[in-house]
Amino acid sequence: MDYSEEKFRAIAIGGLLILLTTTFPYLTLINALFFVGILFSGAVAAYYYIVKCQVRLSMSEAFVFSSLAGIAGSVLSVTAGYILITVFNYRPGIEGLLLLSEWLRGMSPEQDAFLNQVQEMLQAPVEMTFVDYLISLPITIFIYTPIAGLGGVFAVWRLKRQAVKN
Repeated sequence: MDYSEEKFRAIAIGGLLILLTTTFPYLTLINALFFVGILFSGAVAAYYYIVKCQVRLSMSEAFVFSSLAGIAGSVLSVTAGYILITVFNYRPGIEGLLLLSEWLRGMSPEQDAFLNQVQEMLQAPVEMTFVDYLISLPITIFIYTPIAGLGGVFAVWRLKRQAVKN
């Protein structure tokens, strides 16, 4: 039985979830704690594939499978960021960072001068060249891929644990 279409669909779902959690306003805050959105995306990709196709994946196979979703999501995320910055002059994730700096201002008012500098840096105009895009691709792939892979390992672990209980 050929599951290549479902495999592609699962990788695409994981990649799109990474795109959402790295570019959509305020959803970027999900990744503030150990890239939870990327970890979740890898877990969803592996879970979807395992449940939809009723296949067994070992932990290492799930890591590699979800890493593919991480690669797809990295490429989508960097490409969307490049388009948003160059065409629309919009930096993805800026709202979340400004919100975090406002929360910090409420928790430690003595840091007002520092937080004002941080907010000025965040609101400064940004340019991204095609070379910057090409440089950020491998860096982002290097960061997102193992995190999404760990999500796949978590999905397999969770499914195995659930099977033992039943």
